[in-house]
Amino acid sequence: MMKEPRSTILIIEDNADLVSILQLLLSEQYDVLSASTGEDGIELAAKSHPDVVILDMQLPHMCGVEVGQRIKRDIGNVPILVLTALAGKGDPESILASGCCDAYMSKPTPLDVIRAKLGELIDHSRQAQA
Repeated sequence: MMKEPRSTILIIEDNADLVSILQLLLSEQYDVLSASTGEDGIELAAKSHPDVVILDMQLPHMCGVEVGQRIKRDIGNVPILVLTALAGKGDPESILASGCCDAYMSKPTPLDVIRAKLGELIDHSRQAQA
């Protein structure tokens, strides 16, 4: 039986410590790529066509909403999980309403919760493409 190829996750996050932690913990299960700016993230997403993107909202030079919208527009059906410190009144609703993402989580979120949501987004995306 052929082994199913590993899913690829793209992390667009400017906090190097968080990227290192996520890479370490997710690389057991996924191929993990990362970019520290929105521009680099959009470029890497276009080249790699990841199965899911983890996106920070507060990035240098470009806001996460714009990054998510451009990835959705340019690459198509890539599930995006926003992982952000923006958790004030109305932030989750306005971020989800912008169309830049498929799911929202505020930092800090336990890794098992992030891992479960990533699996759910990848499964849902695969079913939609089947």
